[in-house]
This record gives sequence, C-alpha cells and structure tokens, in this order.
Amino acid sequence: MEKTQRVEMLSTEFQPKNEFILIKPEDHKKEISTPSGIIVPLNHSILDRPTSGTVIARGSEINDIPIGAFVMWPNTDGLDIEFIDCECILLQEKSIIGFKKV
Repeated sequence: MEKTQRVEMLSTEFQPKNEFILIKPEDHKKEISTPSGIIVPLNHSILDRPTSGTVIARGSEINDIPIGAFVMWPNTDGLDIEFIDCECILLQEKSIIGFKKV
C-alpha cells in the first residue's frame, strides 16, 4: 500500500496551517549500483525515510523555525506528499528535534 499523498499543485502553492511545517527532504538514494554496474532499487520503507531537510513553508503559529532552515525529525513522523514539482514531508512543529543554527 502506497503511503504517499499525491496532490495536483506546486509545493509553493501549499500553505500549512497553524503548527504544521512543509519540508523538502534531503535527497537520499533510491537505488544503488553494484560493482558490476547493475542498478538495484531500494525498497521504500520506514527505515529509509528521510530524517532531515529544508523548511519551505510553515504555519502561522511557528515563529522560531525560519523558512530555509535545515531541520531534523524522527523517521516515523510526518505525511509524505508528492507535489507536481517535488516530494515533501508535512510535519507538526513538535516533531522537529532540532535545526541548524544560523
């Protein structure tokens, strides 16, 4: 069963409500290449979900995490959303375990 929510809009058109944050996760490998050149896809599971990325939108109740901040969260949290232009994760602010100081 697919766990990704697909929406027909750009990520820049989405405005999270209240305590939610929209994050573009860091690129992580979805496939590996063997020494002989065979490309092997990795299974998408909770174990290989991204746990860090960049804030691209935030709800009105969030003031301490700026847009553009690099953040980290547990791999069990968030809703995977596939926009027209990218794949993102929607998290509640309480899921953020830390962010890079500027």
